[in-house]
Amino acid sequence: MRSRKRKLLLVVLLLAAIGAAAGLWHVRRAMRLKDAVNPLYWVRRWRQEDMFDSRWRLLHHGNRRLREVALTIDDGPHYPTCPQILDALRAEGVRATFFVVGKEVDKKPELVRRMLAEGHEVGNHSQNHLRLDTLNEAQTWREINDGDIYFHWATGRHLRLLRPPGVRYNAQALRVASALGYVTVTWSCAGNDYRDVSADEIVQSVLQRVENGSIILLHDTYPGTPAALPRLLRELKRQGYRFVTISEMLSRLPEPVHVAQNPQTER
Repeated sequence: MRSRKRKLLLVVLLLAAIGAAAGLWHVRRAMRLKDAVNPLYWVRRWRQEDMFDSRWRLLHHGNRRLREVALTIDDGPHYPTCPQILDALRAEGVRATFFVVGKEVDKKPELVRRMLAEGHEVGNHSQNHLRLDTLNEAQTWREINDGDIYFHWATGRHLRLLRPPGVRYNAQALRVASALGYVTVTWSCAGNDYRDVSADEIVQSVLQRVENGSIILLHDTYPGTPAALPRLLRELKRQGYRFVTISEMLSRLPEPVHVAQNPQTER
């Protein structure tokens, strides 16, 4: 009896240790806790199956065997932060993927045209920045499609990448996005700049979590982001990282996925 109790206690302690280690990994690597404590996730990660979900056309992470990252910037375009971000990217020769909001594109189309002119990629962040998992199917379709309509009016091009606002989505939203021809993109490394924090905090938040294949999330909202970018970009370069767009990252997965970057309307 005592032997069984000791074995049971050891099992409980082992599970607690695994849970604590997984929780620490979750905190340091911005993972979902349910993934961190799920043994099947680690099997999928070891097999490199956790990067792209082909069923839902859903990108979570880039190729971990490549020393590259994708810089993504949400919520814009806004003055004065967007021009400042574009200036910083141009100075460092870095291309990013901007996920833009349709209603903001309608107000400032010149900023989106500048993104394209300077070689950046642009994705859909919905028309009104509504959480897609709170909408019905028709509303979800409208939020995504209207975002593309306003982008097309401004640029003559179309959107093929989607990041749901707040990265909030459900099966319905993924079905609609896939039916409209999108790849949905999450993130794996955040600067936490949506809280109006300092440039130092943004840089530190990214650097302590970045790894091969990280999808870095920043926002075109607060002044800390453009202030942090020059130092962040230089440090990531110093560490040997190459910057790629999301479409480039998709094409460099172990099983490549090819998406046209903002295709022009056929004439």
